[in-house]
Parts: sequence; C-alpha cells; structure tokens
Amino acid sequence: MAAALALIFGVLYLLGGRRPVHLVDARPRWTSRHWRGLAFYVGLVLGAVGVSGPVDALVRGSMAMRTAQLVALLMVVGPLLVLGAPEPRFRRLLVGRSRPARRPLALPMLAFVLFNGGILLAYLPTVYRATAGPGWPRELGQITMLALAYFFWSQVIAQPPADCRLPHLGRVVYLFLSSAQLRVLGVILGFAAAAFYPVPLVDQQIAAGILMVPGVLTDLIVLTVCLYLWLGQDERRRMRPGRQALTGSS
Repeated sequence: MAAALALIFGVLYLLGGRRPVHLVDARPRWTSRHWRGLAFYVGLVLGAVGVSGPVDALVRGSMAMRTAQLVALLMVVGPLLVLGAPEPRFRRLLVGRSRPARRPLALPMLAFVLFNGGILLAYLPTVYRATAGPGWPRELGQITMLALAYFFWSQVIAQPPADCRLPHLGRVVYLFLSSAQLRVLGVILGFAAAAFYPVPLVDQQIAAGILMVPGVLTDLIVLTVCLYLWLGQDERRRMRPGRQALTGSS
C-alpha cells in the first residue's frame, strides 16, 4: 500500500511541476526548485522503504526498532516531504492555481493536537498490541502517522509561494511544546519499574532513549532556525527607524 501511494504522489508531483520547454538559451541550473524536488522524492523513497514488508518484518519484534522506525517517519520523512513543497504543485494540477487562500490560525492548533495525540495513542498498550503484527491495522497506522507528520511540519516549514501562518516566535513555541511532550513520554517509558508492553524492560528503556534524543533532533534543528529568523527579524525592525531617519535627513 505504501509503495503504491508513493508512486501515485510521485507522479502527481512530477505532473504538477511541469513547465514550458525553452529551446533558446536553455542552460540547466540547479535551483531551489530542484532541491525541493530532490527532498520530496527522497522522502517518498525513505517512507516507502521504511515501511516495506522486509524492513517492517525486521523491526516488528523489537520496541526499540519500532520506535526508531516511527521516529524516522515523523522526524525525517515528514519534514522532507514538506520541504518538497508539494501542495502548490498538487493545487496547480487539480484546481489550476498555485497560490492558496490565507490559512486560519486554527490549522496549526489542530495539527499540533492531532500529531501529538497520535504519538500518545500509538504508545497506548492496547494500540501497540493491535499493531504489533502484519496486516492492515499496522499499515493504516503507519500511513496515518506519516500524514499527521506532514500536517504538523507543514505549519512550520513554508511551501513557496505560500507563507507559514505561524510567525517565527509561534513556530518556536509550537516546536518546543511538541519536543517537551516527547521527552515526557520518554521519561515515563524509560524510568518505569516494569514494561508496559509484551517486551523486555530494557527494550522499552532503549525505545525511551530513542524518543528522548533522536526523536527531538529535527524539532531542535527547526526550532533553532525559527528562533534565529525571529531574532533577525526583530533586529531589522530596530534598525529600520535609524535608516528612515538617515534617509529623511539627506
């Protein structure tokens, strides 16, 4: 199922990004558009391979490996897909225009609740057992979590020509709270006196370590970038009155 969906979205992304062919003075250049395309297709390939049958069979027997697989989907594949900026391409292909309407503020809040709620739900013992074996419940859960990851990251990573609805400071708070939840979940799993799942306690503790360190790495990277951009924006605002005064005096 995942491979078929990856193929469908890959074809749609390619069709939505087609441009007229220029025969005169057509010099190929590697632009940001190409980097976005590379990020999207790398995300598709990693997602399809990460949940494929052979790989999934290797990770199902260990909670630590299952956690590593989930972290890769949420913190690597999801951001890569958003970096590819697929929404303008799909919109251009389906409705004939690439610039979306202004996003309401409720969307980031909804994305935050669904994404973080989905992570907590995935670690409920009942859900964990229901998705322990091969079959449609596990595949549906993986695809749903990847979709929620895309929804989550699309609120903090811009997809040109559209801008993010959240300001830079809002993105910092958004990512900080999400990272805090992962750390709390990791602490609960790592310091428990007994395993909550049908796995050895040490396996649960390793999974907790994966949640607490690699699980928040992407959050911290994007959070740092957003914080840097916010501080730079604030600095430019402070410098603007001085520039206007110099212009007026001249």
